[in-house]
Amino acid sequence: MPNKPSIMFIAGEPSGDRHASAVIRKLKNICPNADTWGVGGPLMAEAGFTQVMPFEPFNRMGYLEVISGLPFFLNAKKTLTNMMKTLRRPNVLVCVDYSGFNMPMMKAARKLGIPVVWYIAPMVWAWKRKRAKTLGEQASHIAVIFPFEAQYFSPYPAPVTFVGNPLTESLPPIDASMQKKGLPSSSNQTFNLSIIPGSRPQEIKNMLGVMADAALMLREKYPHIKITVSRFGKSNDDLFNLAAERGIDIFTGPLSELLKNSDLAFITSGTATLEAALLGVPMVVAYRTSPLSYAIYKKFVKIKHIGLPNIVAGGEIVPECIQNDVNPQNLFEKSDKFVSSPPYYEATVKNLSALRMQLGEKKASEEVANIIYSCLG
Repeated sequence: MPNKPSIMFIAGEPSGDRHASAVIRKLKNICPNADTWGVGGPLMAEAGFTQVMPFEPFNRMGYLEVISGLPFFLNAKKTLTNMMKTLRRPNVLVCVDYSGFNMPMMKAARKLGIPVVWYIAPMVWAWKRKRAKTLGEQASHIAVIFPFEAQYFSPYPAPVTFVGNPLTESLPPIDASMQKKGLPSSSNQTFNLSIIPGSRPQEIKNMLGVMADAALMLREKYPHIKITVSRFGKSNDDLFNLAAERGIDIFTGPLSELLKNSDLAFITSGTATLEAALLGVPMVVAYRTSPLSYAIYKKFVKIKHIGLPNIVAGGEIVPECIQNDVNPQNLFEKSDKFVSSPPYYEATVKNLSALRMQLGEKKASEEVANIIYSCLG
């Protein structure tokens, strides 16, 4: 065991920042002198992590968006690889999701003889099945967060562990007070509708306006609805300012705090959908990207649903709107069913509650920290 282990993390998006920060805190408990550094966000920094490159430019999604940033990504890979070779060779590299960038970084580390722990595996069950082989042959240990994922990596040499889902660790269980009722048109109680358009600038550009239009249509029918939009980062000022001018509150705190007080949500497909599900919040999942990106996804993606709650459940338990179906009228109609029909609302909450049982109660941060620690030996 090195006197001061050097542990490099690469997490290129907000959800990875959040989950990696929990791992770093647990790691510091079992190895207080560990030097954690690399690519990560503000939550990782708060946990004692050293950022060696700016975090925000890494947070891109979609083929066109990534291609436009290709010079940045190539330079980042070169810089980080050189750091692994000379400046501060790590004892372990921890890749947190973010497979487009982390795959080549894993290969670079492997060539240098550096063990790689991969936390939050790429969705090989949805597309790019060949990545399972690459990861299974190159990684030193794979930590998966869904029980059904392990089977895709089991044919290959790398050990695979289901470590639990980080959201079940960080979020409270659904209790009776959170199982709200749908809002009849005659109700005078406040009903909280949240808009969660995503964290990336392109997602916000594609989703915020249409979600706001649908929310305002719903409020026109049910005046007691309060609308709040979640804002991450400082991009797209004009879109958020316009939302505020239309009577929509802006929320900049932790997403979990907003969701705990939400009765219903419009959510761009991603980790936030599972977070809402584990808090028992019915939602309409929506996703829209550039026509080229969608055409590529459509060709390769082999699953019926895009929302994580539906994927984990194995069927549609919350409604989805994808690409050309993402418009104010569709979002309004799907959300109106929750508001006007308490039985439909309650059945959805019951289905969402069952997801936590499927994911179990393991503490992912502890499991992953122990895996990293074992690789230091």
